[in-house]
Amino acid sequence: MSNTLNIPKIIARGLPTLRQNAVTPRLVTDYSFMVGGAGAKGNVLTIPTGAVQATAAITPSNTPPSNVDHAAGSKTLTIGTWAGSYFHLTDQEKTQIDKDQSFVPLQMSEAFKSIANSVDAAVLALYKGVYGLAGTAGTTPFATTLAAWTGSSGGRKILQDQLSPVGPWNVVVDPAAEGNLLGLSQINGANTRGDGGGTMRTGEIGNVLGASWFVNQSVPTHTRGTLTGSPLVNDAAVSVGDATVDIDAASLTGTVVVGDVFTVAGDTQQYTVTATATAASNAIAGVAITPTAQVAWADNAAVTFVASHVANLAMHPGAIGIAFARPEGEGLNPQNEMVVRDEVSGIPIRVKVTEEYYQTTYRLDVMYGVSLLRPEFAVRIAG
Repeated sequence: MSNTLNIPKIIARGLPTLRQNAVTPRLVTDYSFMVGGAGAKGNVLTIPTGAVQATAAITPSNTPPSNVDHAAGSKTLTIGTWAGSYFHLTDQEKTQIDKDQSFVPLQMSEAFKSIANSVDAAVLALYKGVYGLAGTAGTTPFATTLAAWTGSSGGRKILQDQLSPVGPWNVVVDPAAEGNLLGLSQINGANTRGDGGGTMRTGEIGNVLGASWFVNQSVPTHTRGTLTGSPLVNDAAVSVGDATVDIDAASLTGTVVVGDVFTVAGDTQQYTVTATATAASNAIAGVAITPTAQVAWADNAAVTFVASHVANLAMHPGAIGIAFARPEGEGLNPQNEMVVRDEVSGIPIRVKVTEEYYQTTYRLDVMYGVSLLRPEFAVRIAG
């Protein structure tokens, strides 16, 4: 029976599609080693983020200094998604898979693609918690220069200001931004890159200026809330560390939504909204934000929101965590069920098989969770 179901061959033929579409999972930190056995949906992992350490002068003595407690931070990652897809093969298609090494049925490819897209989209959706932003909203970056990455207000500068580790950085851009990049001499010119001009041969950007570059068709677009008016800080007693801000205006209507980025006059820090809120009576009380206020803003300081934009991402692997668990259910039966972890994308995918009337149904599923652990290790490059 196991020979007729072709599970190993099905997985082998589907993995290239999985790898092609699952770009971002391989660029983040995998915490699957912290997951227990099967049936782990809903499990919550606690990921330590460390505590700030201070240095002190050393004075030789016969008595060592007392230890100091550190309040180490942590973030949580929940195994909260169990997603799947399925397809069926006729007996003729199964025979073709056996005989023709290049034969990949269309729906089989689409099923693997849907799994990859699900995981990819979950990672990319975390952009809403990333507050650092470079580039110009509504304008595809890199049209003429690399300033959106290397400039005085570019993504690389912002990452360093936010104390991200200096590499490895990965930049994920949409096809429009990649198209601009491929037209720049700094990218395609061997005389400027100094690596033999591989981009001109392969069409892939690779590692340039301290980052590895990847194109992803699933890069999301952030649609800014409908807030209209000229919002001002509505608080004469803002304190550093405040996690909310009151805003008002002579005429203020509409909403702010999760992921809206803004700045406040007199403060160079960028912030993002973490909860949707709607204006009433020309004001919104308690707009939730991250990070907390870095400056004690003045009452009536202008609040400027960034327009809608494509959310290209530059990030250190430590910015985002992902973890996979083996889907729950009956114990693995080598005759009709198999789990294989793809070494390239990092995704462990299960294939379950049911033989039916002159056809066989293959069901794919994956269980995972994602979390934005260190937003300061990431930056949006607006498009």
